[in-house]
Amino acid sequence: MNKARKGPAFLVIFLMLLLIVAYIYAAYQTVKPARGLICNGVFVETVNVGGMSEDEARTAVAQYRDEYLQRTVEVDVNGKTVSATLEQLGYNCEVGDVIAKAMQVGKDGNPFTNYAKIREIATTPLVYKLKYDAKEKKIRTFVNKKCKKKCAKAKNAKVKRENGTFVYTDAKEGSTIDVDSTAAVEQAKSGDAIRVKADVTIQEPTVTKDLASRCKDKIGSFQTNFNAGNVSRSKNLSNAARLINDHVIYPGETFSVHDTISPLTEENGYYAAPSYSNGEVVDSIGGGVCQVSTTLYNAVLKAELEVVERSPHSMVVSYVKPSMDAAIAGDYKDFKFRNDTEVPIYIEGGVYSGTIYFNIYGEETRSDDREVTFESETTQTMQPGADKITYDKTKPASYTKVTQEAHVGYKAVLWKIVKENGKTKKTQINSSTYQAVPRYVTKGAAEGTPATPAASAKPQTTKKATKEPKATAKPKKTAKPMATVKPQETAVPAAAEPTTEAQ
Repeated sequence: MNKARKGPAFLVIFLMLLLIVAYIYAAYQTVKPARGLICNGVFVETVNVGGMSEDEARTAVAQYRDEYLQRTVEVDVNGKTVSATLEQLGYNCEVGDVIAKAMQVGKDGNPFTNYAKIREIATTPLVYKLKYDAKEKKIRTFVNKKCKKKCAKAKNAKVKRENGTFVYTDAKEGSTIDVDSTAAVEQAKSGDAIRVKADVTIQEPTVTKDLASRCKDKIGSFQTNFNAGNVSRSKNLSNAARLINDHVIYPGETFSVHDTISPLTEENGYYAAPSYSNGEVVDSIGGGVCQVSTTLYNAVLKAELEVVERSPHSMVVSYVKPSMDAAIAGDYKDFKFRNDTEVPIYIEGGVYSGTIYFNIYGEETRSDDREVTFESETTQTMQPGADKITYDKTKPASYTKVTQEAHVGYKAVLWKIVKENGKTKKTQINSSTYQAVPRYVTKGAAEGTPATPAASAKPQTTKKATKEPKATAKPKKTAKPMATVKPQETAVPAAAEPTTEAQ
């Protein structure tokens, strides 16, 4: 083809293209969405927003969203249904972004691409999906608080003692919910409720009736005496013993005296009675409960259970020998022990005629020839020193009153002695330090009255300790030291003559 012929051909092609462009442009102008309106054929979920303004579309879609959020989530938990709406579970959706996208359909390209898009959605509508955001914390709270209520916890077999005889209840299996998998709620189809089957796991009890029934043997017992004439202190001992009595400690569990008998308040049955405070004997609510923890401590030692926490008193007590005590003070001194056996442990305790006692029951697995005794050894004695004198100007110089007797200080250890199979083994259980406290004396200091001779620097209430020094005046009879553990030991031996002590 020569140049003369090429020129008209190119011109024809150019004119045809120009006509096509003009046609498409003209056609696009006829279907082009009006200014401020969404192109026909655009949907948001099931809402036809074609031909709507931005505000109209936002309102229509928001209404759809709000209706959707009122749909119900039904969780099947062991055949029981727990319900909540999507909105209550924290679901929400912002419609602004999807409306902005819908507004640009057929407008954001050149006339050719816009025209093609408009022709396409005329036959196949363009549907935008809403994206719902969930608050996981709310869903998990719903599963934990609402759904879990439909699950019964596994119940261990219980051990009770009625009229001196053990009674055992049946164990019951329970169930628990897997919170993570149950909380994975999927969105429902339009108009449908959301149905979820909770991921439930059967929970077996850890203590069956057969296992519980093995708790039948007395494995430890101890008693101490108190002055029943001190009514408030006696009531405190009785109340604390009552709160501990009938407790069952399952295998692996730890028992805390503080947590069991607290709070030490009048509302919880306690009275003001003497107790130790900063080296002085003062009245406080619950005074005397340390004798309860001490008595239980010795019963636990005789049962040979694991002692988790034990603290000595600041000063010695007279109802047990040094290092045989277990103090309770605020939240920093507690007596705790763990059930390190395979069967439940049952605690029986109470008071009678100036005696407090505890019996511990479990399964006796020790050999018949095993003999266990405990021995207190005082390693150091500290004398209390000079009197602490307070002068009272309202009293004559001849006035002298001892407000608190002196206490000798000690360092002591407790030994556990085991005789078995012809062999003897001696093990240190603990060590304790008890401070020495001088005698407190109040003397008169009124002017114009004759003075009295100065008091001796050394209190007359104590003497230099010998092999087994005592901190206070020796009672007529004290509680016997711990004896050999015997499975059939008498529950409550005969009471010794009561004594009066601060703790």
